Order: sequence, then structure tokens, then C-alpha cells
Amino acid sequence: MQWLLQADTVRKTIRACITVQLATLAVCYALWVSEGCDHFMPFISDTDTHPVSGAPFTFGFTVSGLLLALLAWQMFRLRSDWISSNPTGARLRSLNTFSAIFGIISGLFIVWIAYTPWDEQLALHLLQARVIFGSSLIWAWLSTVMASDMAAFDARFLEVHKPRRNRAVFTALCLGLMALSIVLFTGFGEIAALGLSDFESYVDLVQICTELTIPEMSIAALFEWAMVLGLIGVVETGIHEVSLLTSHESEE
Repeated sequence: MQWLLQADTVRKTIRACITVQLATLAVCYALWVSEGCDHFMPFISDTDTHPVSGAPFTFGFTVSGLLLALLAWQMFRLRSDWISSNPTGARLRSLNTFSAIFGIISGLFIVWIAYTPWDEQLALHLLQARVIFGSSLIWAWLSTVMASDMAAFDARFLEVHKPRRNRAVFTALCLGLMALSIVLFTGFGEIAALGLSDFESYVDLVQICTELTIPEMSIAALFEWAMVLGLIGVVETGIHEVSLLTSHESEE
């Protein structure tokens, strides 16, 4: 198991996670459009309703979810070792623990949602999506705060904190704009109660392809894609962090 915590292995996990996520998004969208479905703008999960793009959706998000959960554990262990070697106090330990928990939750729910098409189990799918969005954003925020706190002991971590902060802010902004667009369609009361009645009218349009005739939902979907890309950007900052966390290995 120790090989999973080697710097090169963790960096490979990060790159694999990014590659699989991007490839899944690109392939699912390309297949969706190639089948004659409306190109602007499906929700990512809309592509799971089509038999052609649904298969790579399930496979891709299963793999990427498992990789994300693995990465959360790997980063927890590397950060724990770094914290033990520095007089950081209890705050960083708590941040590290909660960051790992929310990262693993996000990864496992991504795997789960890959097997829950929203045209078959709408309420469960919406709940899963909210857990993924919420836990991912909390994970990004905690990881950003951690990088800032670690920079107090090693200024090099500012090189991680600054891009991570910017990408986390972008991700949060996209999530807020996505929620606002959905509220414009469903209303505040409906969105608070999962918005099932309005979402059911939307999902009724899902036959083979979604008929993207509701502007607010298409715009919300656009912000969803942007939010996921922002989260992928946050993951990418881990490559440099791993190098800093394990720099002592090369010095020994």
C-alpha cells in the first residue's frame, strides 16, 4: 500500500483523474451531438439518458469517481505526514480530515450517480447531484484554506494557494449562477423542495434526446459544465502541492 503514497503515484492519480473526467465530458457531449440532439446546452446528466452516450457516461464517471476518492485519501495521508513534521497545531489536522471526508463523499456519490439516470429516478438523482456539488465545493474551499495555512510555515505553498483560490472562486461563482438560472425557471419554493414538479415537466422532454427549449435551463447547464471544469482545475493544483509535500524525500 505504501507505493500508493509515493509522490509519482499520487501525481499519476491526479493526472488520471483529470484525463478521465475531461475525456468523459468530451465523449459524452460529442456522442450526444452526433446523435442529432440539441447542442446548447444539455446538463451533463442529460447525456446519460441517451443509450449511445449513456454507456461512456456510466463508465467514465465510475472510474473518475473512484479516482477522486482515492486521491482524497492519498492527499490526506501526504498532508498528515507533512503536518506531523511541522508545528502546525490542531487546526490543520481538522481541515485535512474534513477535506478528505468531503472529497471521498464527492467521489463515491459521483460513482453512484453514474447508475442513476434522472429520467428513471429523478428525486434520487437530484439529491445525489446536490451532495456532489456541495461536497465538492466544500472540499475545494477546505483545500484552499489548507494551502493558505501551510504557506505560513512554507511560503512555497503560496504557489498552490493562489491558483487554487482563483479556481475555487470561479467554481463557486458558476454554482451560484447555475442555481440562479434554475430558480428563474422553478421559483425559490420549488428549488428548496427539489423542484420536482417543474423538473418533471422538463424531464418529460427527455425521450432519446432532451429538447432544449427552456433558455434558463440551458444557461444553467452551461454554468454546470463551467463549474465542473473549475473543479477539475482545483484538482490540477494538487500536482504542485504533492511536489512540495514530498520535497523532503528528494533531499534525503
